[in-house]
Amino acid sequence: MVRKFIFIFFIIPIGVLVAQQYWIQKPSPTTKSLKRIQFVDTLYGWAAGDSGIVIHTTNSGQNWIIQNTGFTGAIEDMIFLNRNLGWCIGNDFFFTGSKILKTTNGGDNWQVSVYPDTTVVFSTLYFRDSLTGFLSGYTGQIHKTTNGGATWFACRFDTLSCFLYLFPKTSISFFNSQTGYACGGVMDLQGIIWKTTDSGLNWFTYCIAPEPIKRIKPLYPFKIISTGGDLEMGASIVQSLDGGNAWLYDTTRLFGIGTALAFRTPSELWIPLSIDTAWALSLDSGGYQKPWYKISTPNQTFISDAMFVTPAFAWGCGSEGVLVKYNSDIISISENGNQLPDKSALFQNYPNPFNPSTTIEYYLAENSFVKITVYDLLGREIATLVNETKQPGKYSVSFDASDYASGVYFYKIAADEFVSFKKMLLLK
Repeated sequence: MVRKFIFIFFIIPIGVLVAQQYWIQKPSPTTKSLKRIQFVDTLYGWAAGDSGIVIHTTNSGQNWIIQNTGFTGAIEDMIFLNRNLGWCIGNDFFFTGSKILKTTNGGDNWQVSVYPDTTVVFSTLYFRDSLTGFLSGYTGQIHKTTNGGATWFACRFDTLSCFLYLFPKTSISFFNSQTGYACGGVMDLQGIIWKTTDSGLNWFTYCIAPEPIKRIKPLYPFKIISTGGDLEMGASIVQSLDGGNAWLYDTTRLFGIGTALAFRTPSELWIPLSIDTAWALSLDSGGYQKPWYKISTPNQTFISDAMFVTPAFAWGCGSEGVLVKYNSDIISISENGNQLPDKSALFQNYPNPFNPSTTIEYYLAENSFVKITVYDLLGREIATLVNETKQPGKYSVSFDASDYASGVYFYKIAADEFVSFKKMLLLK
């Protein structure tokens, strides 16, 4: 089977936003560098990093405590499935075995075990449920467990598409029980993405970018987004709009290395730039229609990871134990959700998924000639919903897909200089 790779380079000017305190630094119980942060809800969260440090909050980050892991090496990755069940992966010295840390009571107690094969060094882990998990890292193999980590076995790779299939892997994420993705690579050589469609037993290799890819996140069945970069080319974005068959590569034009993907809304994406005291901010879902904005971190801190639990609740962590919280005071949140933006906007259709019709709302900040079109997954225009001049205000239009097959569709608005795309899913 012949597979084609699409590499598209876009030139978009770097955006500049008026300086605001988007993130606020909060007290931390440690000065050890923190690499990963995760909240399972708006109350319970953890952060982990150097010297076996794990800190925990049960009150939305108002207070953090240090948990005793019994491990003194560097924790590379962490995942919690709920308030009780979580894992970490760590290393202290090479060839002494990667350490798997597991808790069943929210981190009050940790079980530390050494992976049997001490020649395999892991740096990332992912658990889909309490039994099924994956490990990978510097030596490139992906290992799977189906019994909660009691035993592990090596997965297989396609060796024909890209001979660099054993390059280091830095992130694993699954969309469902069958389909998952991993990413990684080596500095100045190659950025790579791996895909599985059989629950991780076999992985297909895509050589995509000229620098490593650090984090990957499947958003929908068809859209997968990842970030990475290096010192020379800066932070990068690699994404697929067709379920991982073809990939688009671009840089943000910002110095730094992207190490996390934090979506506040489906359109607003924050990426910590890791080696720079800044964030890369996209208002286009990480797409290519709008520029990336550079936002300074509070107190010139270096942020390595971040996540939004809700559009108004998010935390990040970084070097020297830094903890930052998203400043929800700067966003306008109305209780009835009817507050209009101060500029033209295209809203997500509802319902979504839909069958057979859905409503698309949009807002015009000024008098504009408006065209709203619908496209299929191959980019073919299948319908024009609006094609006329409109006065400022909020509008809605219906799309009836009775004559179309189930699948992913895109809709686009062009209102003078304002252009925006969104996705919708038809399920019959």
